[in-house]
Amino acid sequence: MLRQISACRHPAILRASTRGFHAASSLLTHTVDALDTNGGPVREYKRMVQDGRLIDDAFQRSIVSKLDRLYQDLLVFTPPPLLFGTKDSERVTAPRGLYIYGDVGTGKTTTMDMFYTSIPTTSKRRVHFHSFMLEVHARINHFRRTHHAHEDPVPTIARELARASRIICFDEFQVTDIADAMVLRRLLHEMFVCGVVMVTTSNRHPDALYANGIQRESFMPCIDELKLKCECVSLDSGTDYRKLVRESARVFFAPITQNTNDALMAVFARASQNARVQVNGELRFLGRSLRVPRSARGVAWFEFSDLCTQAHGSADYIELARHFHTLVLSNVPVMHMDDRNAARRFITLIDALYEAHVVLVMSSEAEINALFTGEFGGKKEGGCVGEEEVFAFQRAVSRLVEMQSR
Repeated sequence: MLRQISACRHPAILRASTRGFHAASSLLTHTVDALDTNGGPVREYKRMVQDGRLIDDAFQRSIVSKLDRLYQDLLVFTPPPLLFGTKDSERVTAPRGLYIYGDVGTGKTTTMDMFYTSIPTTSKRRVHFHSFMLEVHARINHFRRTHHAHEDPVPTIARELARASRIICFDEFQVTDIADAMVLRRLLHEMFVCGVVMVTTSNRHPDALYANGIQRESFMPCIDELKLKCECVSLDSGTDYRKLVRESARVFFAPITQNTNDALMAVFARASQNARVQVNGELRFLGRSLRVPRSARGVAWFEFSDLCTQAHGSADYIELARHFHTLVLSNVPVMHMDDRNAARRFITLIDALYEAHVVLVMSSEAEINALFTGEFGGKKEGGCVGEEEVFAFQRAVSRLVEMQSR
């Protein structure tokens, strides 16, 4: 029977298992059937492969195996109670976490989520890193309003976070500004002192975090501690799923006919490698949710009306770009000035997909350079009315042309 991890109540400390991780290369020769079928991430991975939601990938399997070893270590680890004023000399010896980095669409978030859902405890948390930092800054501001000026908020906040969650899974770990960098260098240290186990995904190796940032030398100890407390593993399988789509030669289809719809379906199947399709899935982020009508193995399908005529913004589109390497967008209409709100959302969507190097497959009423007329009700307006929209759309068309060829 799997024993639940104590949520900081048991006074005894059981040492984490000292089993070492196998090298990733030795795992690449195994098949999914050869993996241990315990109740952890490996079992979930095997189930998803058998259900057709994932294609067995040797590199993903190696990461899942490492996460499974951490899972096993945590099952025999009971953290001590956190006392006020925990010092470095009283540091908790916790199992080493995992820092998973790699390109978009390689399965980093999926593998981390397998680990998170399998851990049998309530003392865990999974959070997007940007949301976490917003929360941390809010906690610091509240502390400063309610305590004396000379009191340091960071150790207190670290203990509060550790008491609530002894296992934290961060999605999309990144450091882009000095405010986050200066807080993190001390906050993560204090959390590790309290015995927090961290699993995180990122597009960057720790050594590349906060690259060229102001006072980066002050942030370097944080990078060193990250590498000490987390095993850094790359999840770049060598399979470029975007290339599978580009090899289909054509990604924009006009006008909208049954033939173009059939072509979209063929590209969707090829890009997802005929994986099982999830219908009406949901992305949750920053307190929001976004319905995904159809998705399979990093490929999502939306109608234009789903994304551009409803109240969506850049945060939604950026989240889509983080989760999917290919987006199929069907039934894009010709837009006039009357449709400028939808046109602006379309432009914002294109910007998000372009910056993230997401492949866009699209069917539209007209060729891309004729999708926006700059007219009201089919009539051209004089003067500068709509010039801003026309200019922005011209830039979007330029990006669409580039996305089609790169």
